[in-house]
Amino acid sequence: MAKNITIIRGNTQTVNLTVLDAASVPAITDTDTIYFTAKPAYDEDETDGSAVVRKTLNARDVLDTTTGIVSFKLTAAEANVPPGKYVYDIVLKQADTDRVTLLEGKLTIKPAVTLRGFNAD
Repeated sequence: MAKNITIIRGNTQTVNLTVLDAASVPAITDTDTIYFTAKPAYDEDETDGSAVVRKTLNARDVLDTTTGIVSFKLTAAEANVPPGKYVYDIVLKQADTDRVTLLEGKLTIKPAVTLRGFNAD
């Protein structure tokens, strides 16, 4: 599934997605891991060294096991990247080693007018 996301540089952004199987049952458990990665372009680097945003989440911290809704924030610091267009994906790594891309698309970081406040000042 593809979805484009646009945020303003340095702004906190909440990401929500519902992960259900064909029977509308949550298709994720609290022992799974979720990866959010954004890069300037697709590449073959297995370390994700070119990522401008790299976030690893324990599903138990971001999952509502009743509804299957995953909700997490990109912090202001994580979103403080140069304005531009990036590719991103959200990948589910299940405890049994299955790996599933839940969402992917383009991430656009728009310039911010106010640049104060990225750091404690």
